[in-house]
Amino acid sequence: MEKNTMNAILMKPGKEPVIYALPAEGTMHEEAICDLLEGNYGATEFFPISEDVSLFILTNDLSVALGLKANRRFPGKDKEQIIFGNAIFIAAYNGKSKKEGTITMPEELCTMFIEQIRKNFAACDGTEKPRSIDEVYYEDQDGDSDRAFKWSEIDRPAKLGPAIVAGRVKFYDVKNKEIMEINGRFFKQIDIYTKKGL
Repeated sequence: MEKNTMNAILMKPGKEPVIYALPAEGTMHEEAICDLLEGNYGATEFFPISEDVSLFILTNDLSVALGLKANRRFPGKDKEQIIFGNAIFIAAYNGKSKKEGTITMPEELCTMFIEQIRKNFAACDGTEKPRSIDEVYYEDQDGDSDRAFKWSEIDRPAKLGPAIVAGRVKFYDVKNKEIMEINGRFFKQIDIYTKKGL
């Protein structure tokens, strides 16, 4: 491993998980992750490696809306939940100390985790579709609105106006409807329900 890279585990649909050398430096690190995951991503803490370091899984947080290919199923009681698109397993500080950020993993540890992934994360055949619940996104889920919606792909609107940029995603307000652009594709929000009703 080069000094300016760090070990993580890359898991692609239809392929075996592999050790992947990510750039270790700030902007290059983030950009490489976004490139591999094809957009913005979310992180889920999987389990602790040490007192202040855990293994996290990173996935595209719009993978279902983008129609990314089914990858593998989560293990155990979560086996109905499918990971869509590429995923990265990475070691990072978990907030139990003042340290923060991601850290490299020795190849031996990566190899051990890869064996556990093969054994416990059942591979998909690529034809699996998201559950209805997987298509639902929430706005202010813990607040007063609890608005639920789906992203529905549309043609590029004729007029977009100014954009609010959030990582790899752009948001537009078109006729009081929120429009999202990602990877050259456009989506609009379709409300499902709110606590106060539609």
